[in-house]
Amino acid sequence: MRELVKYLLGIVIILTIIYTIFISYNVFVFINSDDSNLKIESYSKDIQLIAEERASLEELFNDANLQESSNDININYDGTPISWVLKIERGSIDVPSDKFKSDLLENSFISIVNDEYIFIGPYIDKSQLELAKQYLQERFSQELGTIERWKI
Repeated sequence: MRELVKYLLGIVIILTIIYTIFISYNVFVFINSDDSNLKIESYSKDIQLIAEERASLEELFNDANLQESSNDININYDGTPISWVLKIERGSIDVPSDKFKSDLLENSFISIVNDEYIFIGPYIDKSQLELAKQYLQERFSQELGTIERWKI
């Protein structure tokens, strides 16, 4: 019986040593990580940056800007809004039209591919087409297409 108690106490001591080494290793890893260097100031800086970003987004999408952009909307005789497209000849780009269309979609521009033309749009607001034109200017280093009224 005494030997059984000795073995149990030995096992408990060995398990305690293993657990202590495990905890020590995890503490060592934590101290050497970036998480251990965080301070309240860094949290306050992150919160301040998020608040500034939110304020800039609220400034961009306020009622006055939405009202101003809606003033640019013209209506057809049947009550539908006039929409605009950027018309590009397919031969003026050196990229396959499917790749070009997916590239436009990745940059948030919708497009329609025709036999001879690629149409970006239609958009009610012409300023979106100016952004598309600027994007194409940066990508291809030349001015592509013209903004035209969309006709079905």
